[in-house]
Amino acid sequence: MGLTRRQLLLAACAPATAAAADAPLVVLVDSSVQMPQALIHDGQVVDGLQHDIAVEIGQRLGRPLRFRVVPRRRVGPLLLAGEEADLICTYLPAWLPGPLQWSRPFLEDGELLVTARRGPAPLRLRDVAGQRIGTIAGFEYTEVAAALGKGFLRDDGPNLQSLLRKLALGRVDHALVGRASFEYLLRRGEVPVALHPPLVVAQWRTACALSPHAPLALADLDAALAALQADGGLARIVDRYR
Repeated sequence: MGLTRRQLLLAACAPATAAAADAPLVVLVDSSVQMPQALIHDGQVVDGLQHDIAVEIGQRLGRPLRFRVVPRRRVGPLLLAGEEADLICTYLPAWLPGPLQWSRPFLEDGELLVTARRGPAPLRLRDVAGQRIGTIAGFEYTEVAAALGKGFLRDDGPNLQSLLRKLALGRVDHALVGRASFEYLLRRGEVPVALHPPLVVAQWRTACALSPHAPLALADLDAALAALQADGGLARIVDRYR
């Protein structure tokens, strides 16, 4: 008996489906991030929260991974186009506008304003309007922009350590820093300037952004993240970088 049209279509699709399942998920990492988010060596992601979380996701889904380091400004366009880009984690929707798919929020972080002790400590965000603030190029500071408007005077640098060096040299009055990354440097004695206690600008729980073209269902990604939280895997990862 000959095969039906449906059977022929299924047979034709099977090899492609199997190949898609075997293809690595391409995980983007922003080239400006530093530990504990990611350690990038010779263009390769070798350690950090983003590395460990992605590896756990891949293992729980039974999918191989490939990390790709790209400039921050290219993250959103690459994910939207699905051009060798499937996923990025520890992000917020406000940082990547567009019709991306977002996982459940799962990782605590926040944003701090740090000020050198040579000047007065701001009591509230509006106290720094019109003053130079160290920022990372390509990063969206939505809360600060909304609070200060035209008084938000950005002075961009490539990464957190460059902002702290500018602050130490007096080239900026303040710097906006990610809480986890700043606290990581602080614990290791790698903050090169005496600071006032930080002013908390925002607190949030970050998530993973999934390309609309990714060969992965959002429900499967959420299930992997839920399991990672439930069995203590996420806590073990976070504890490693404290």
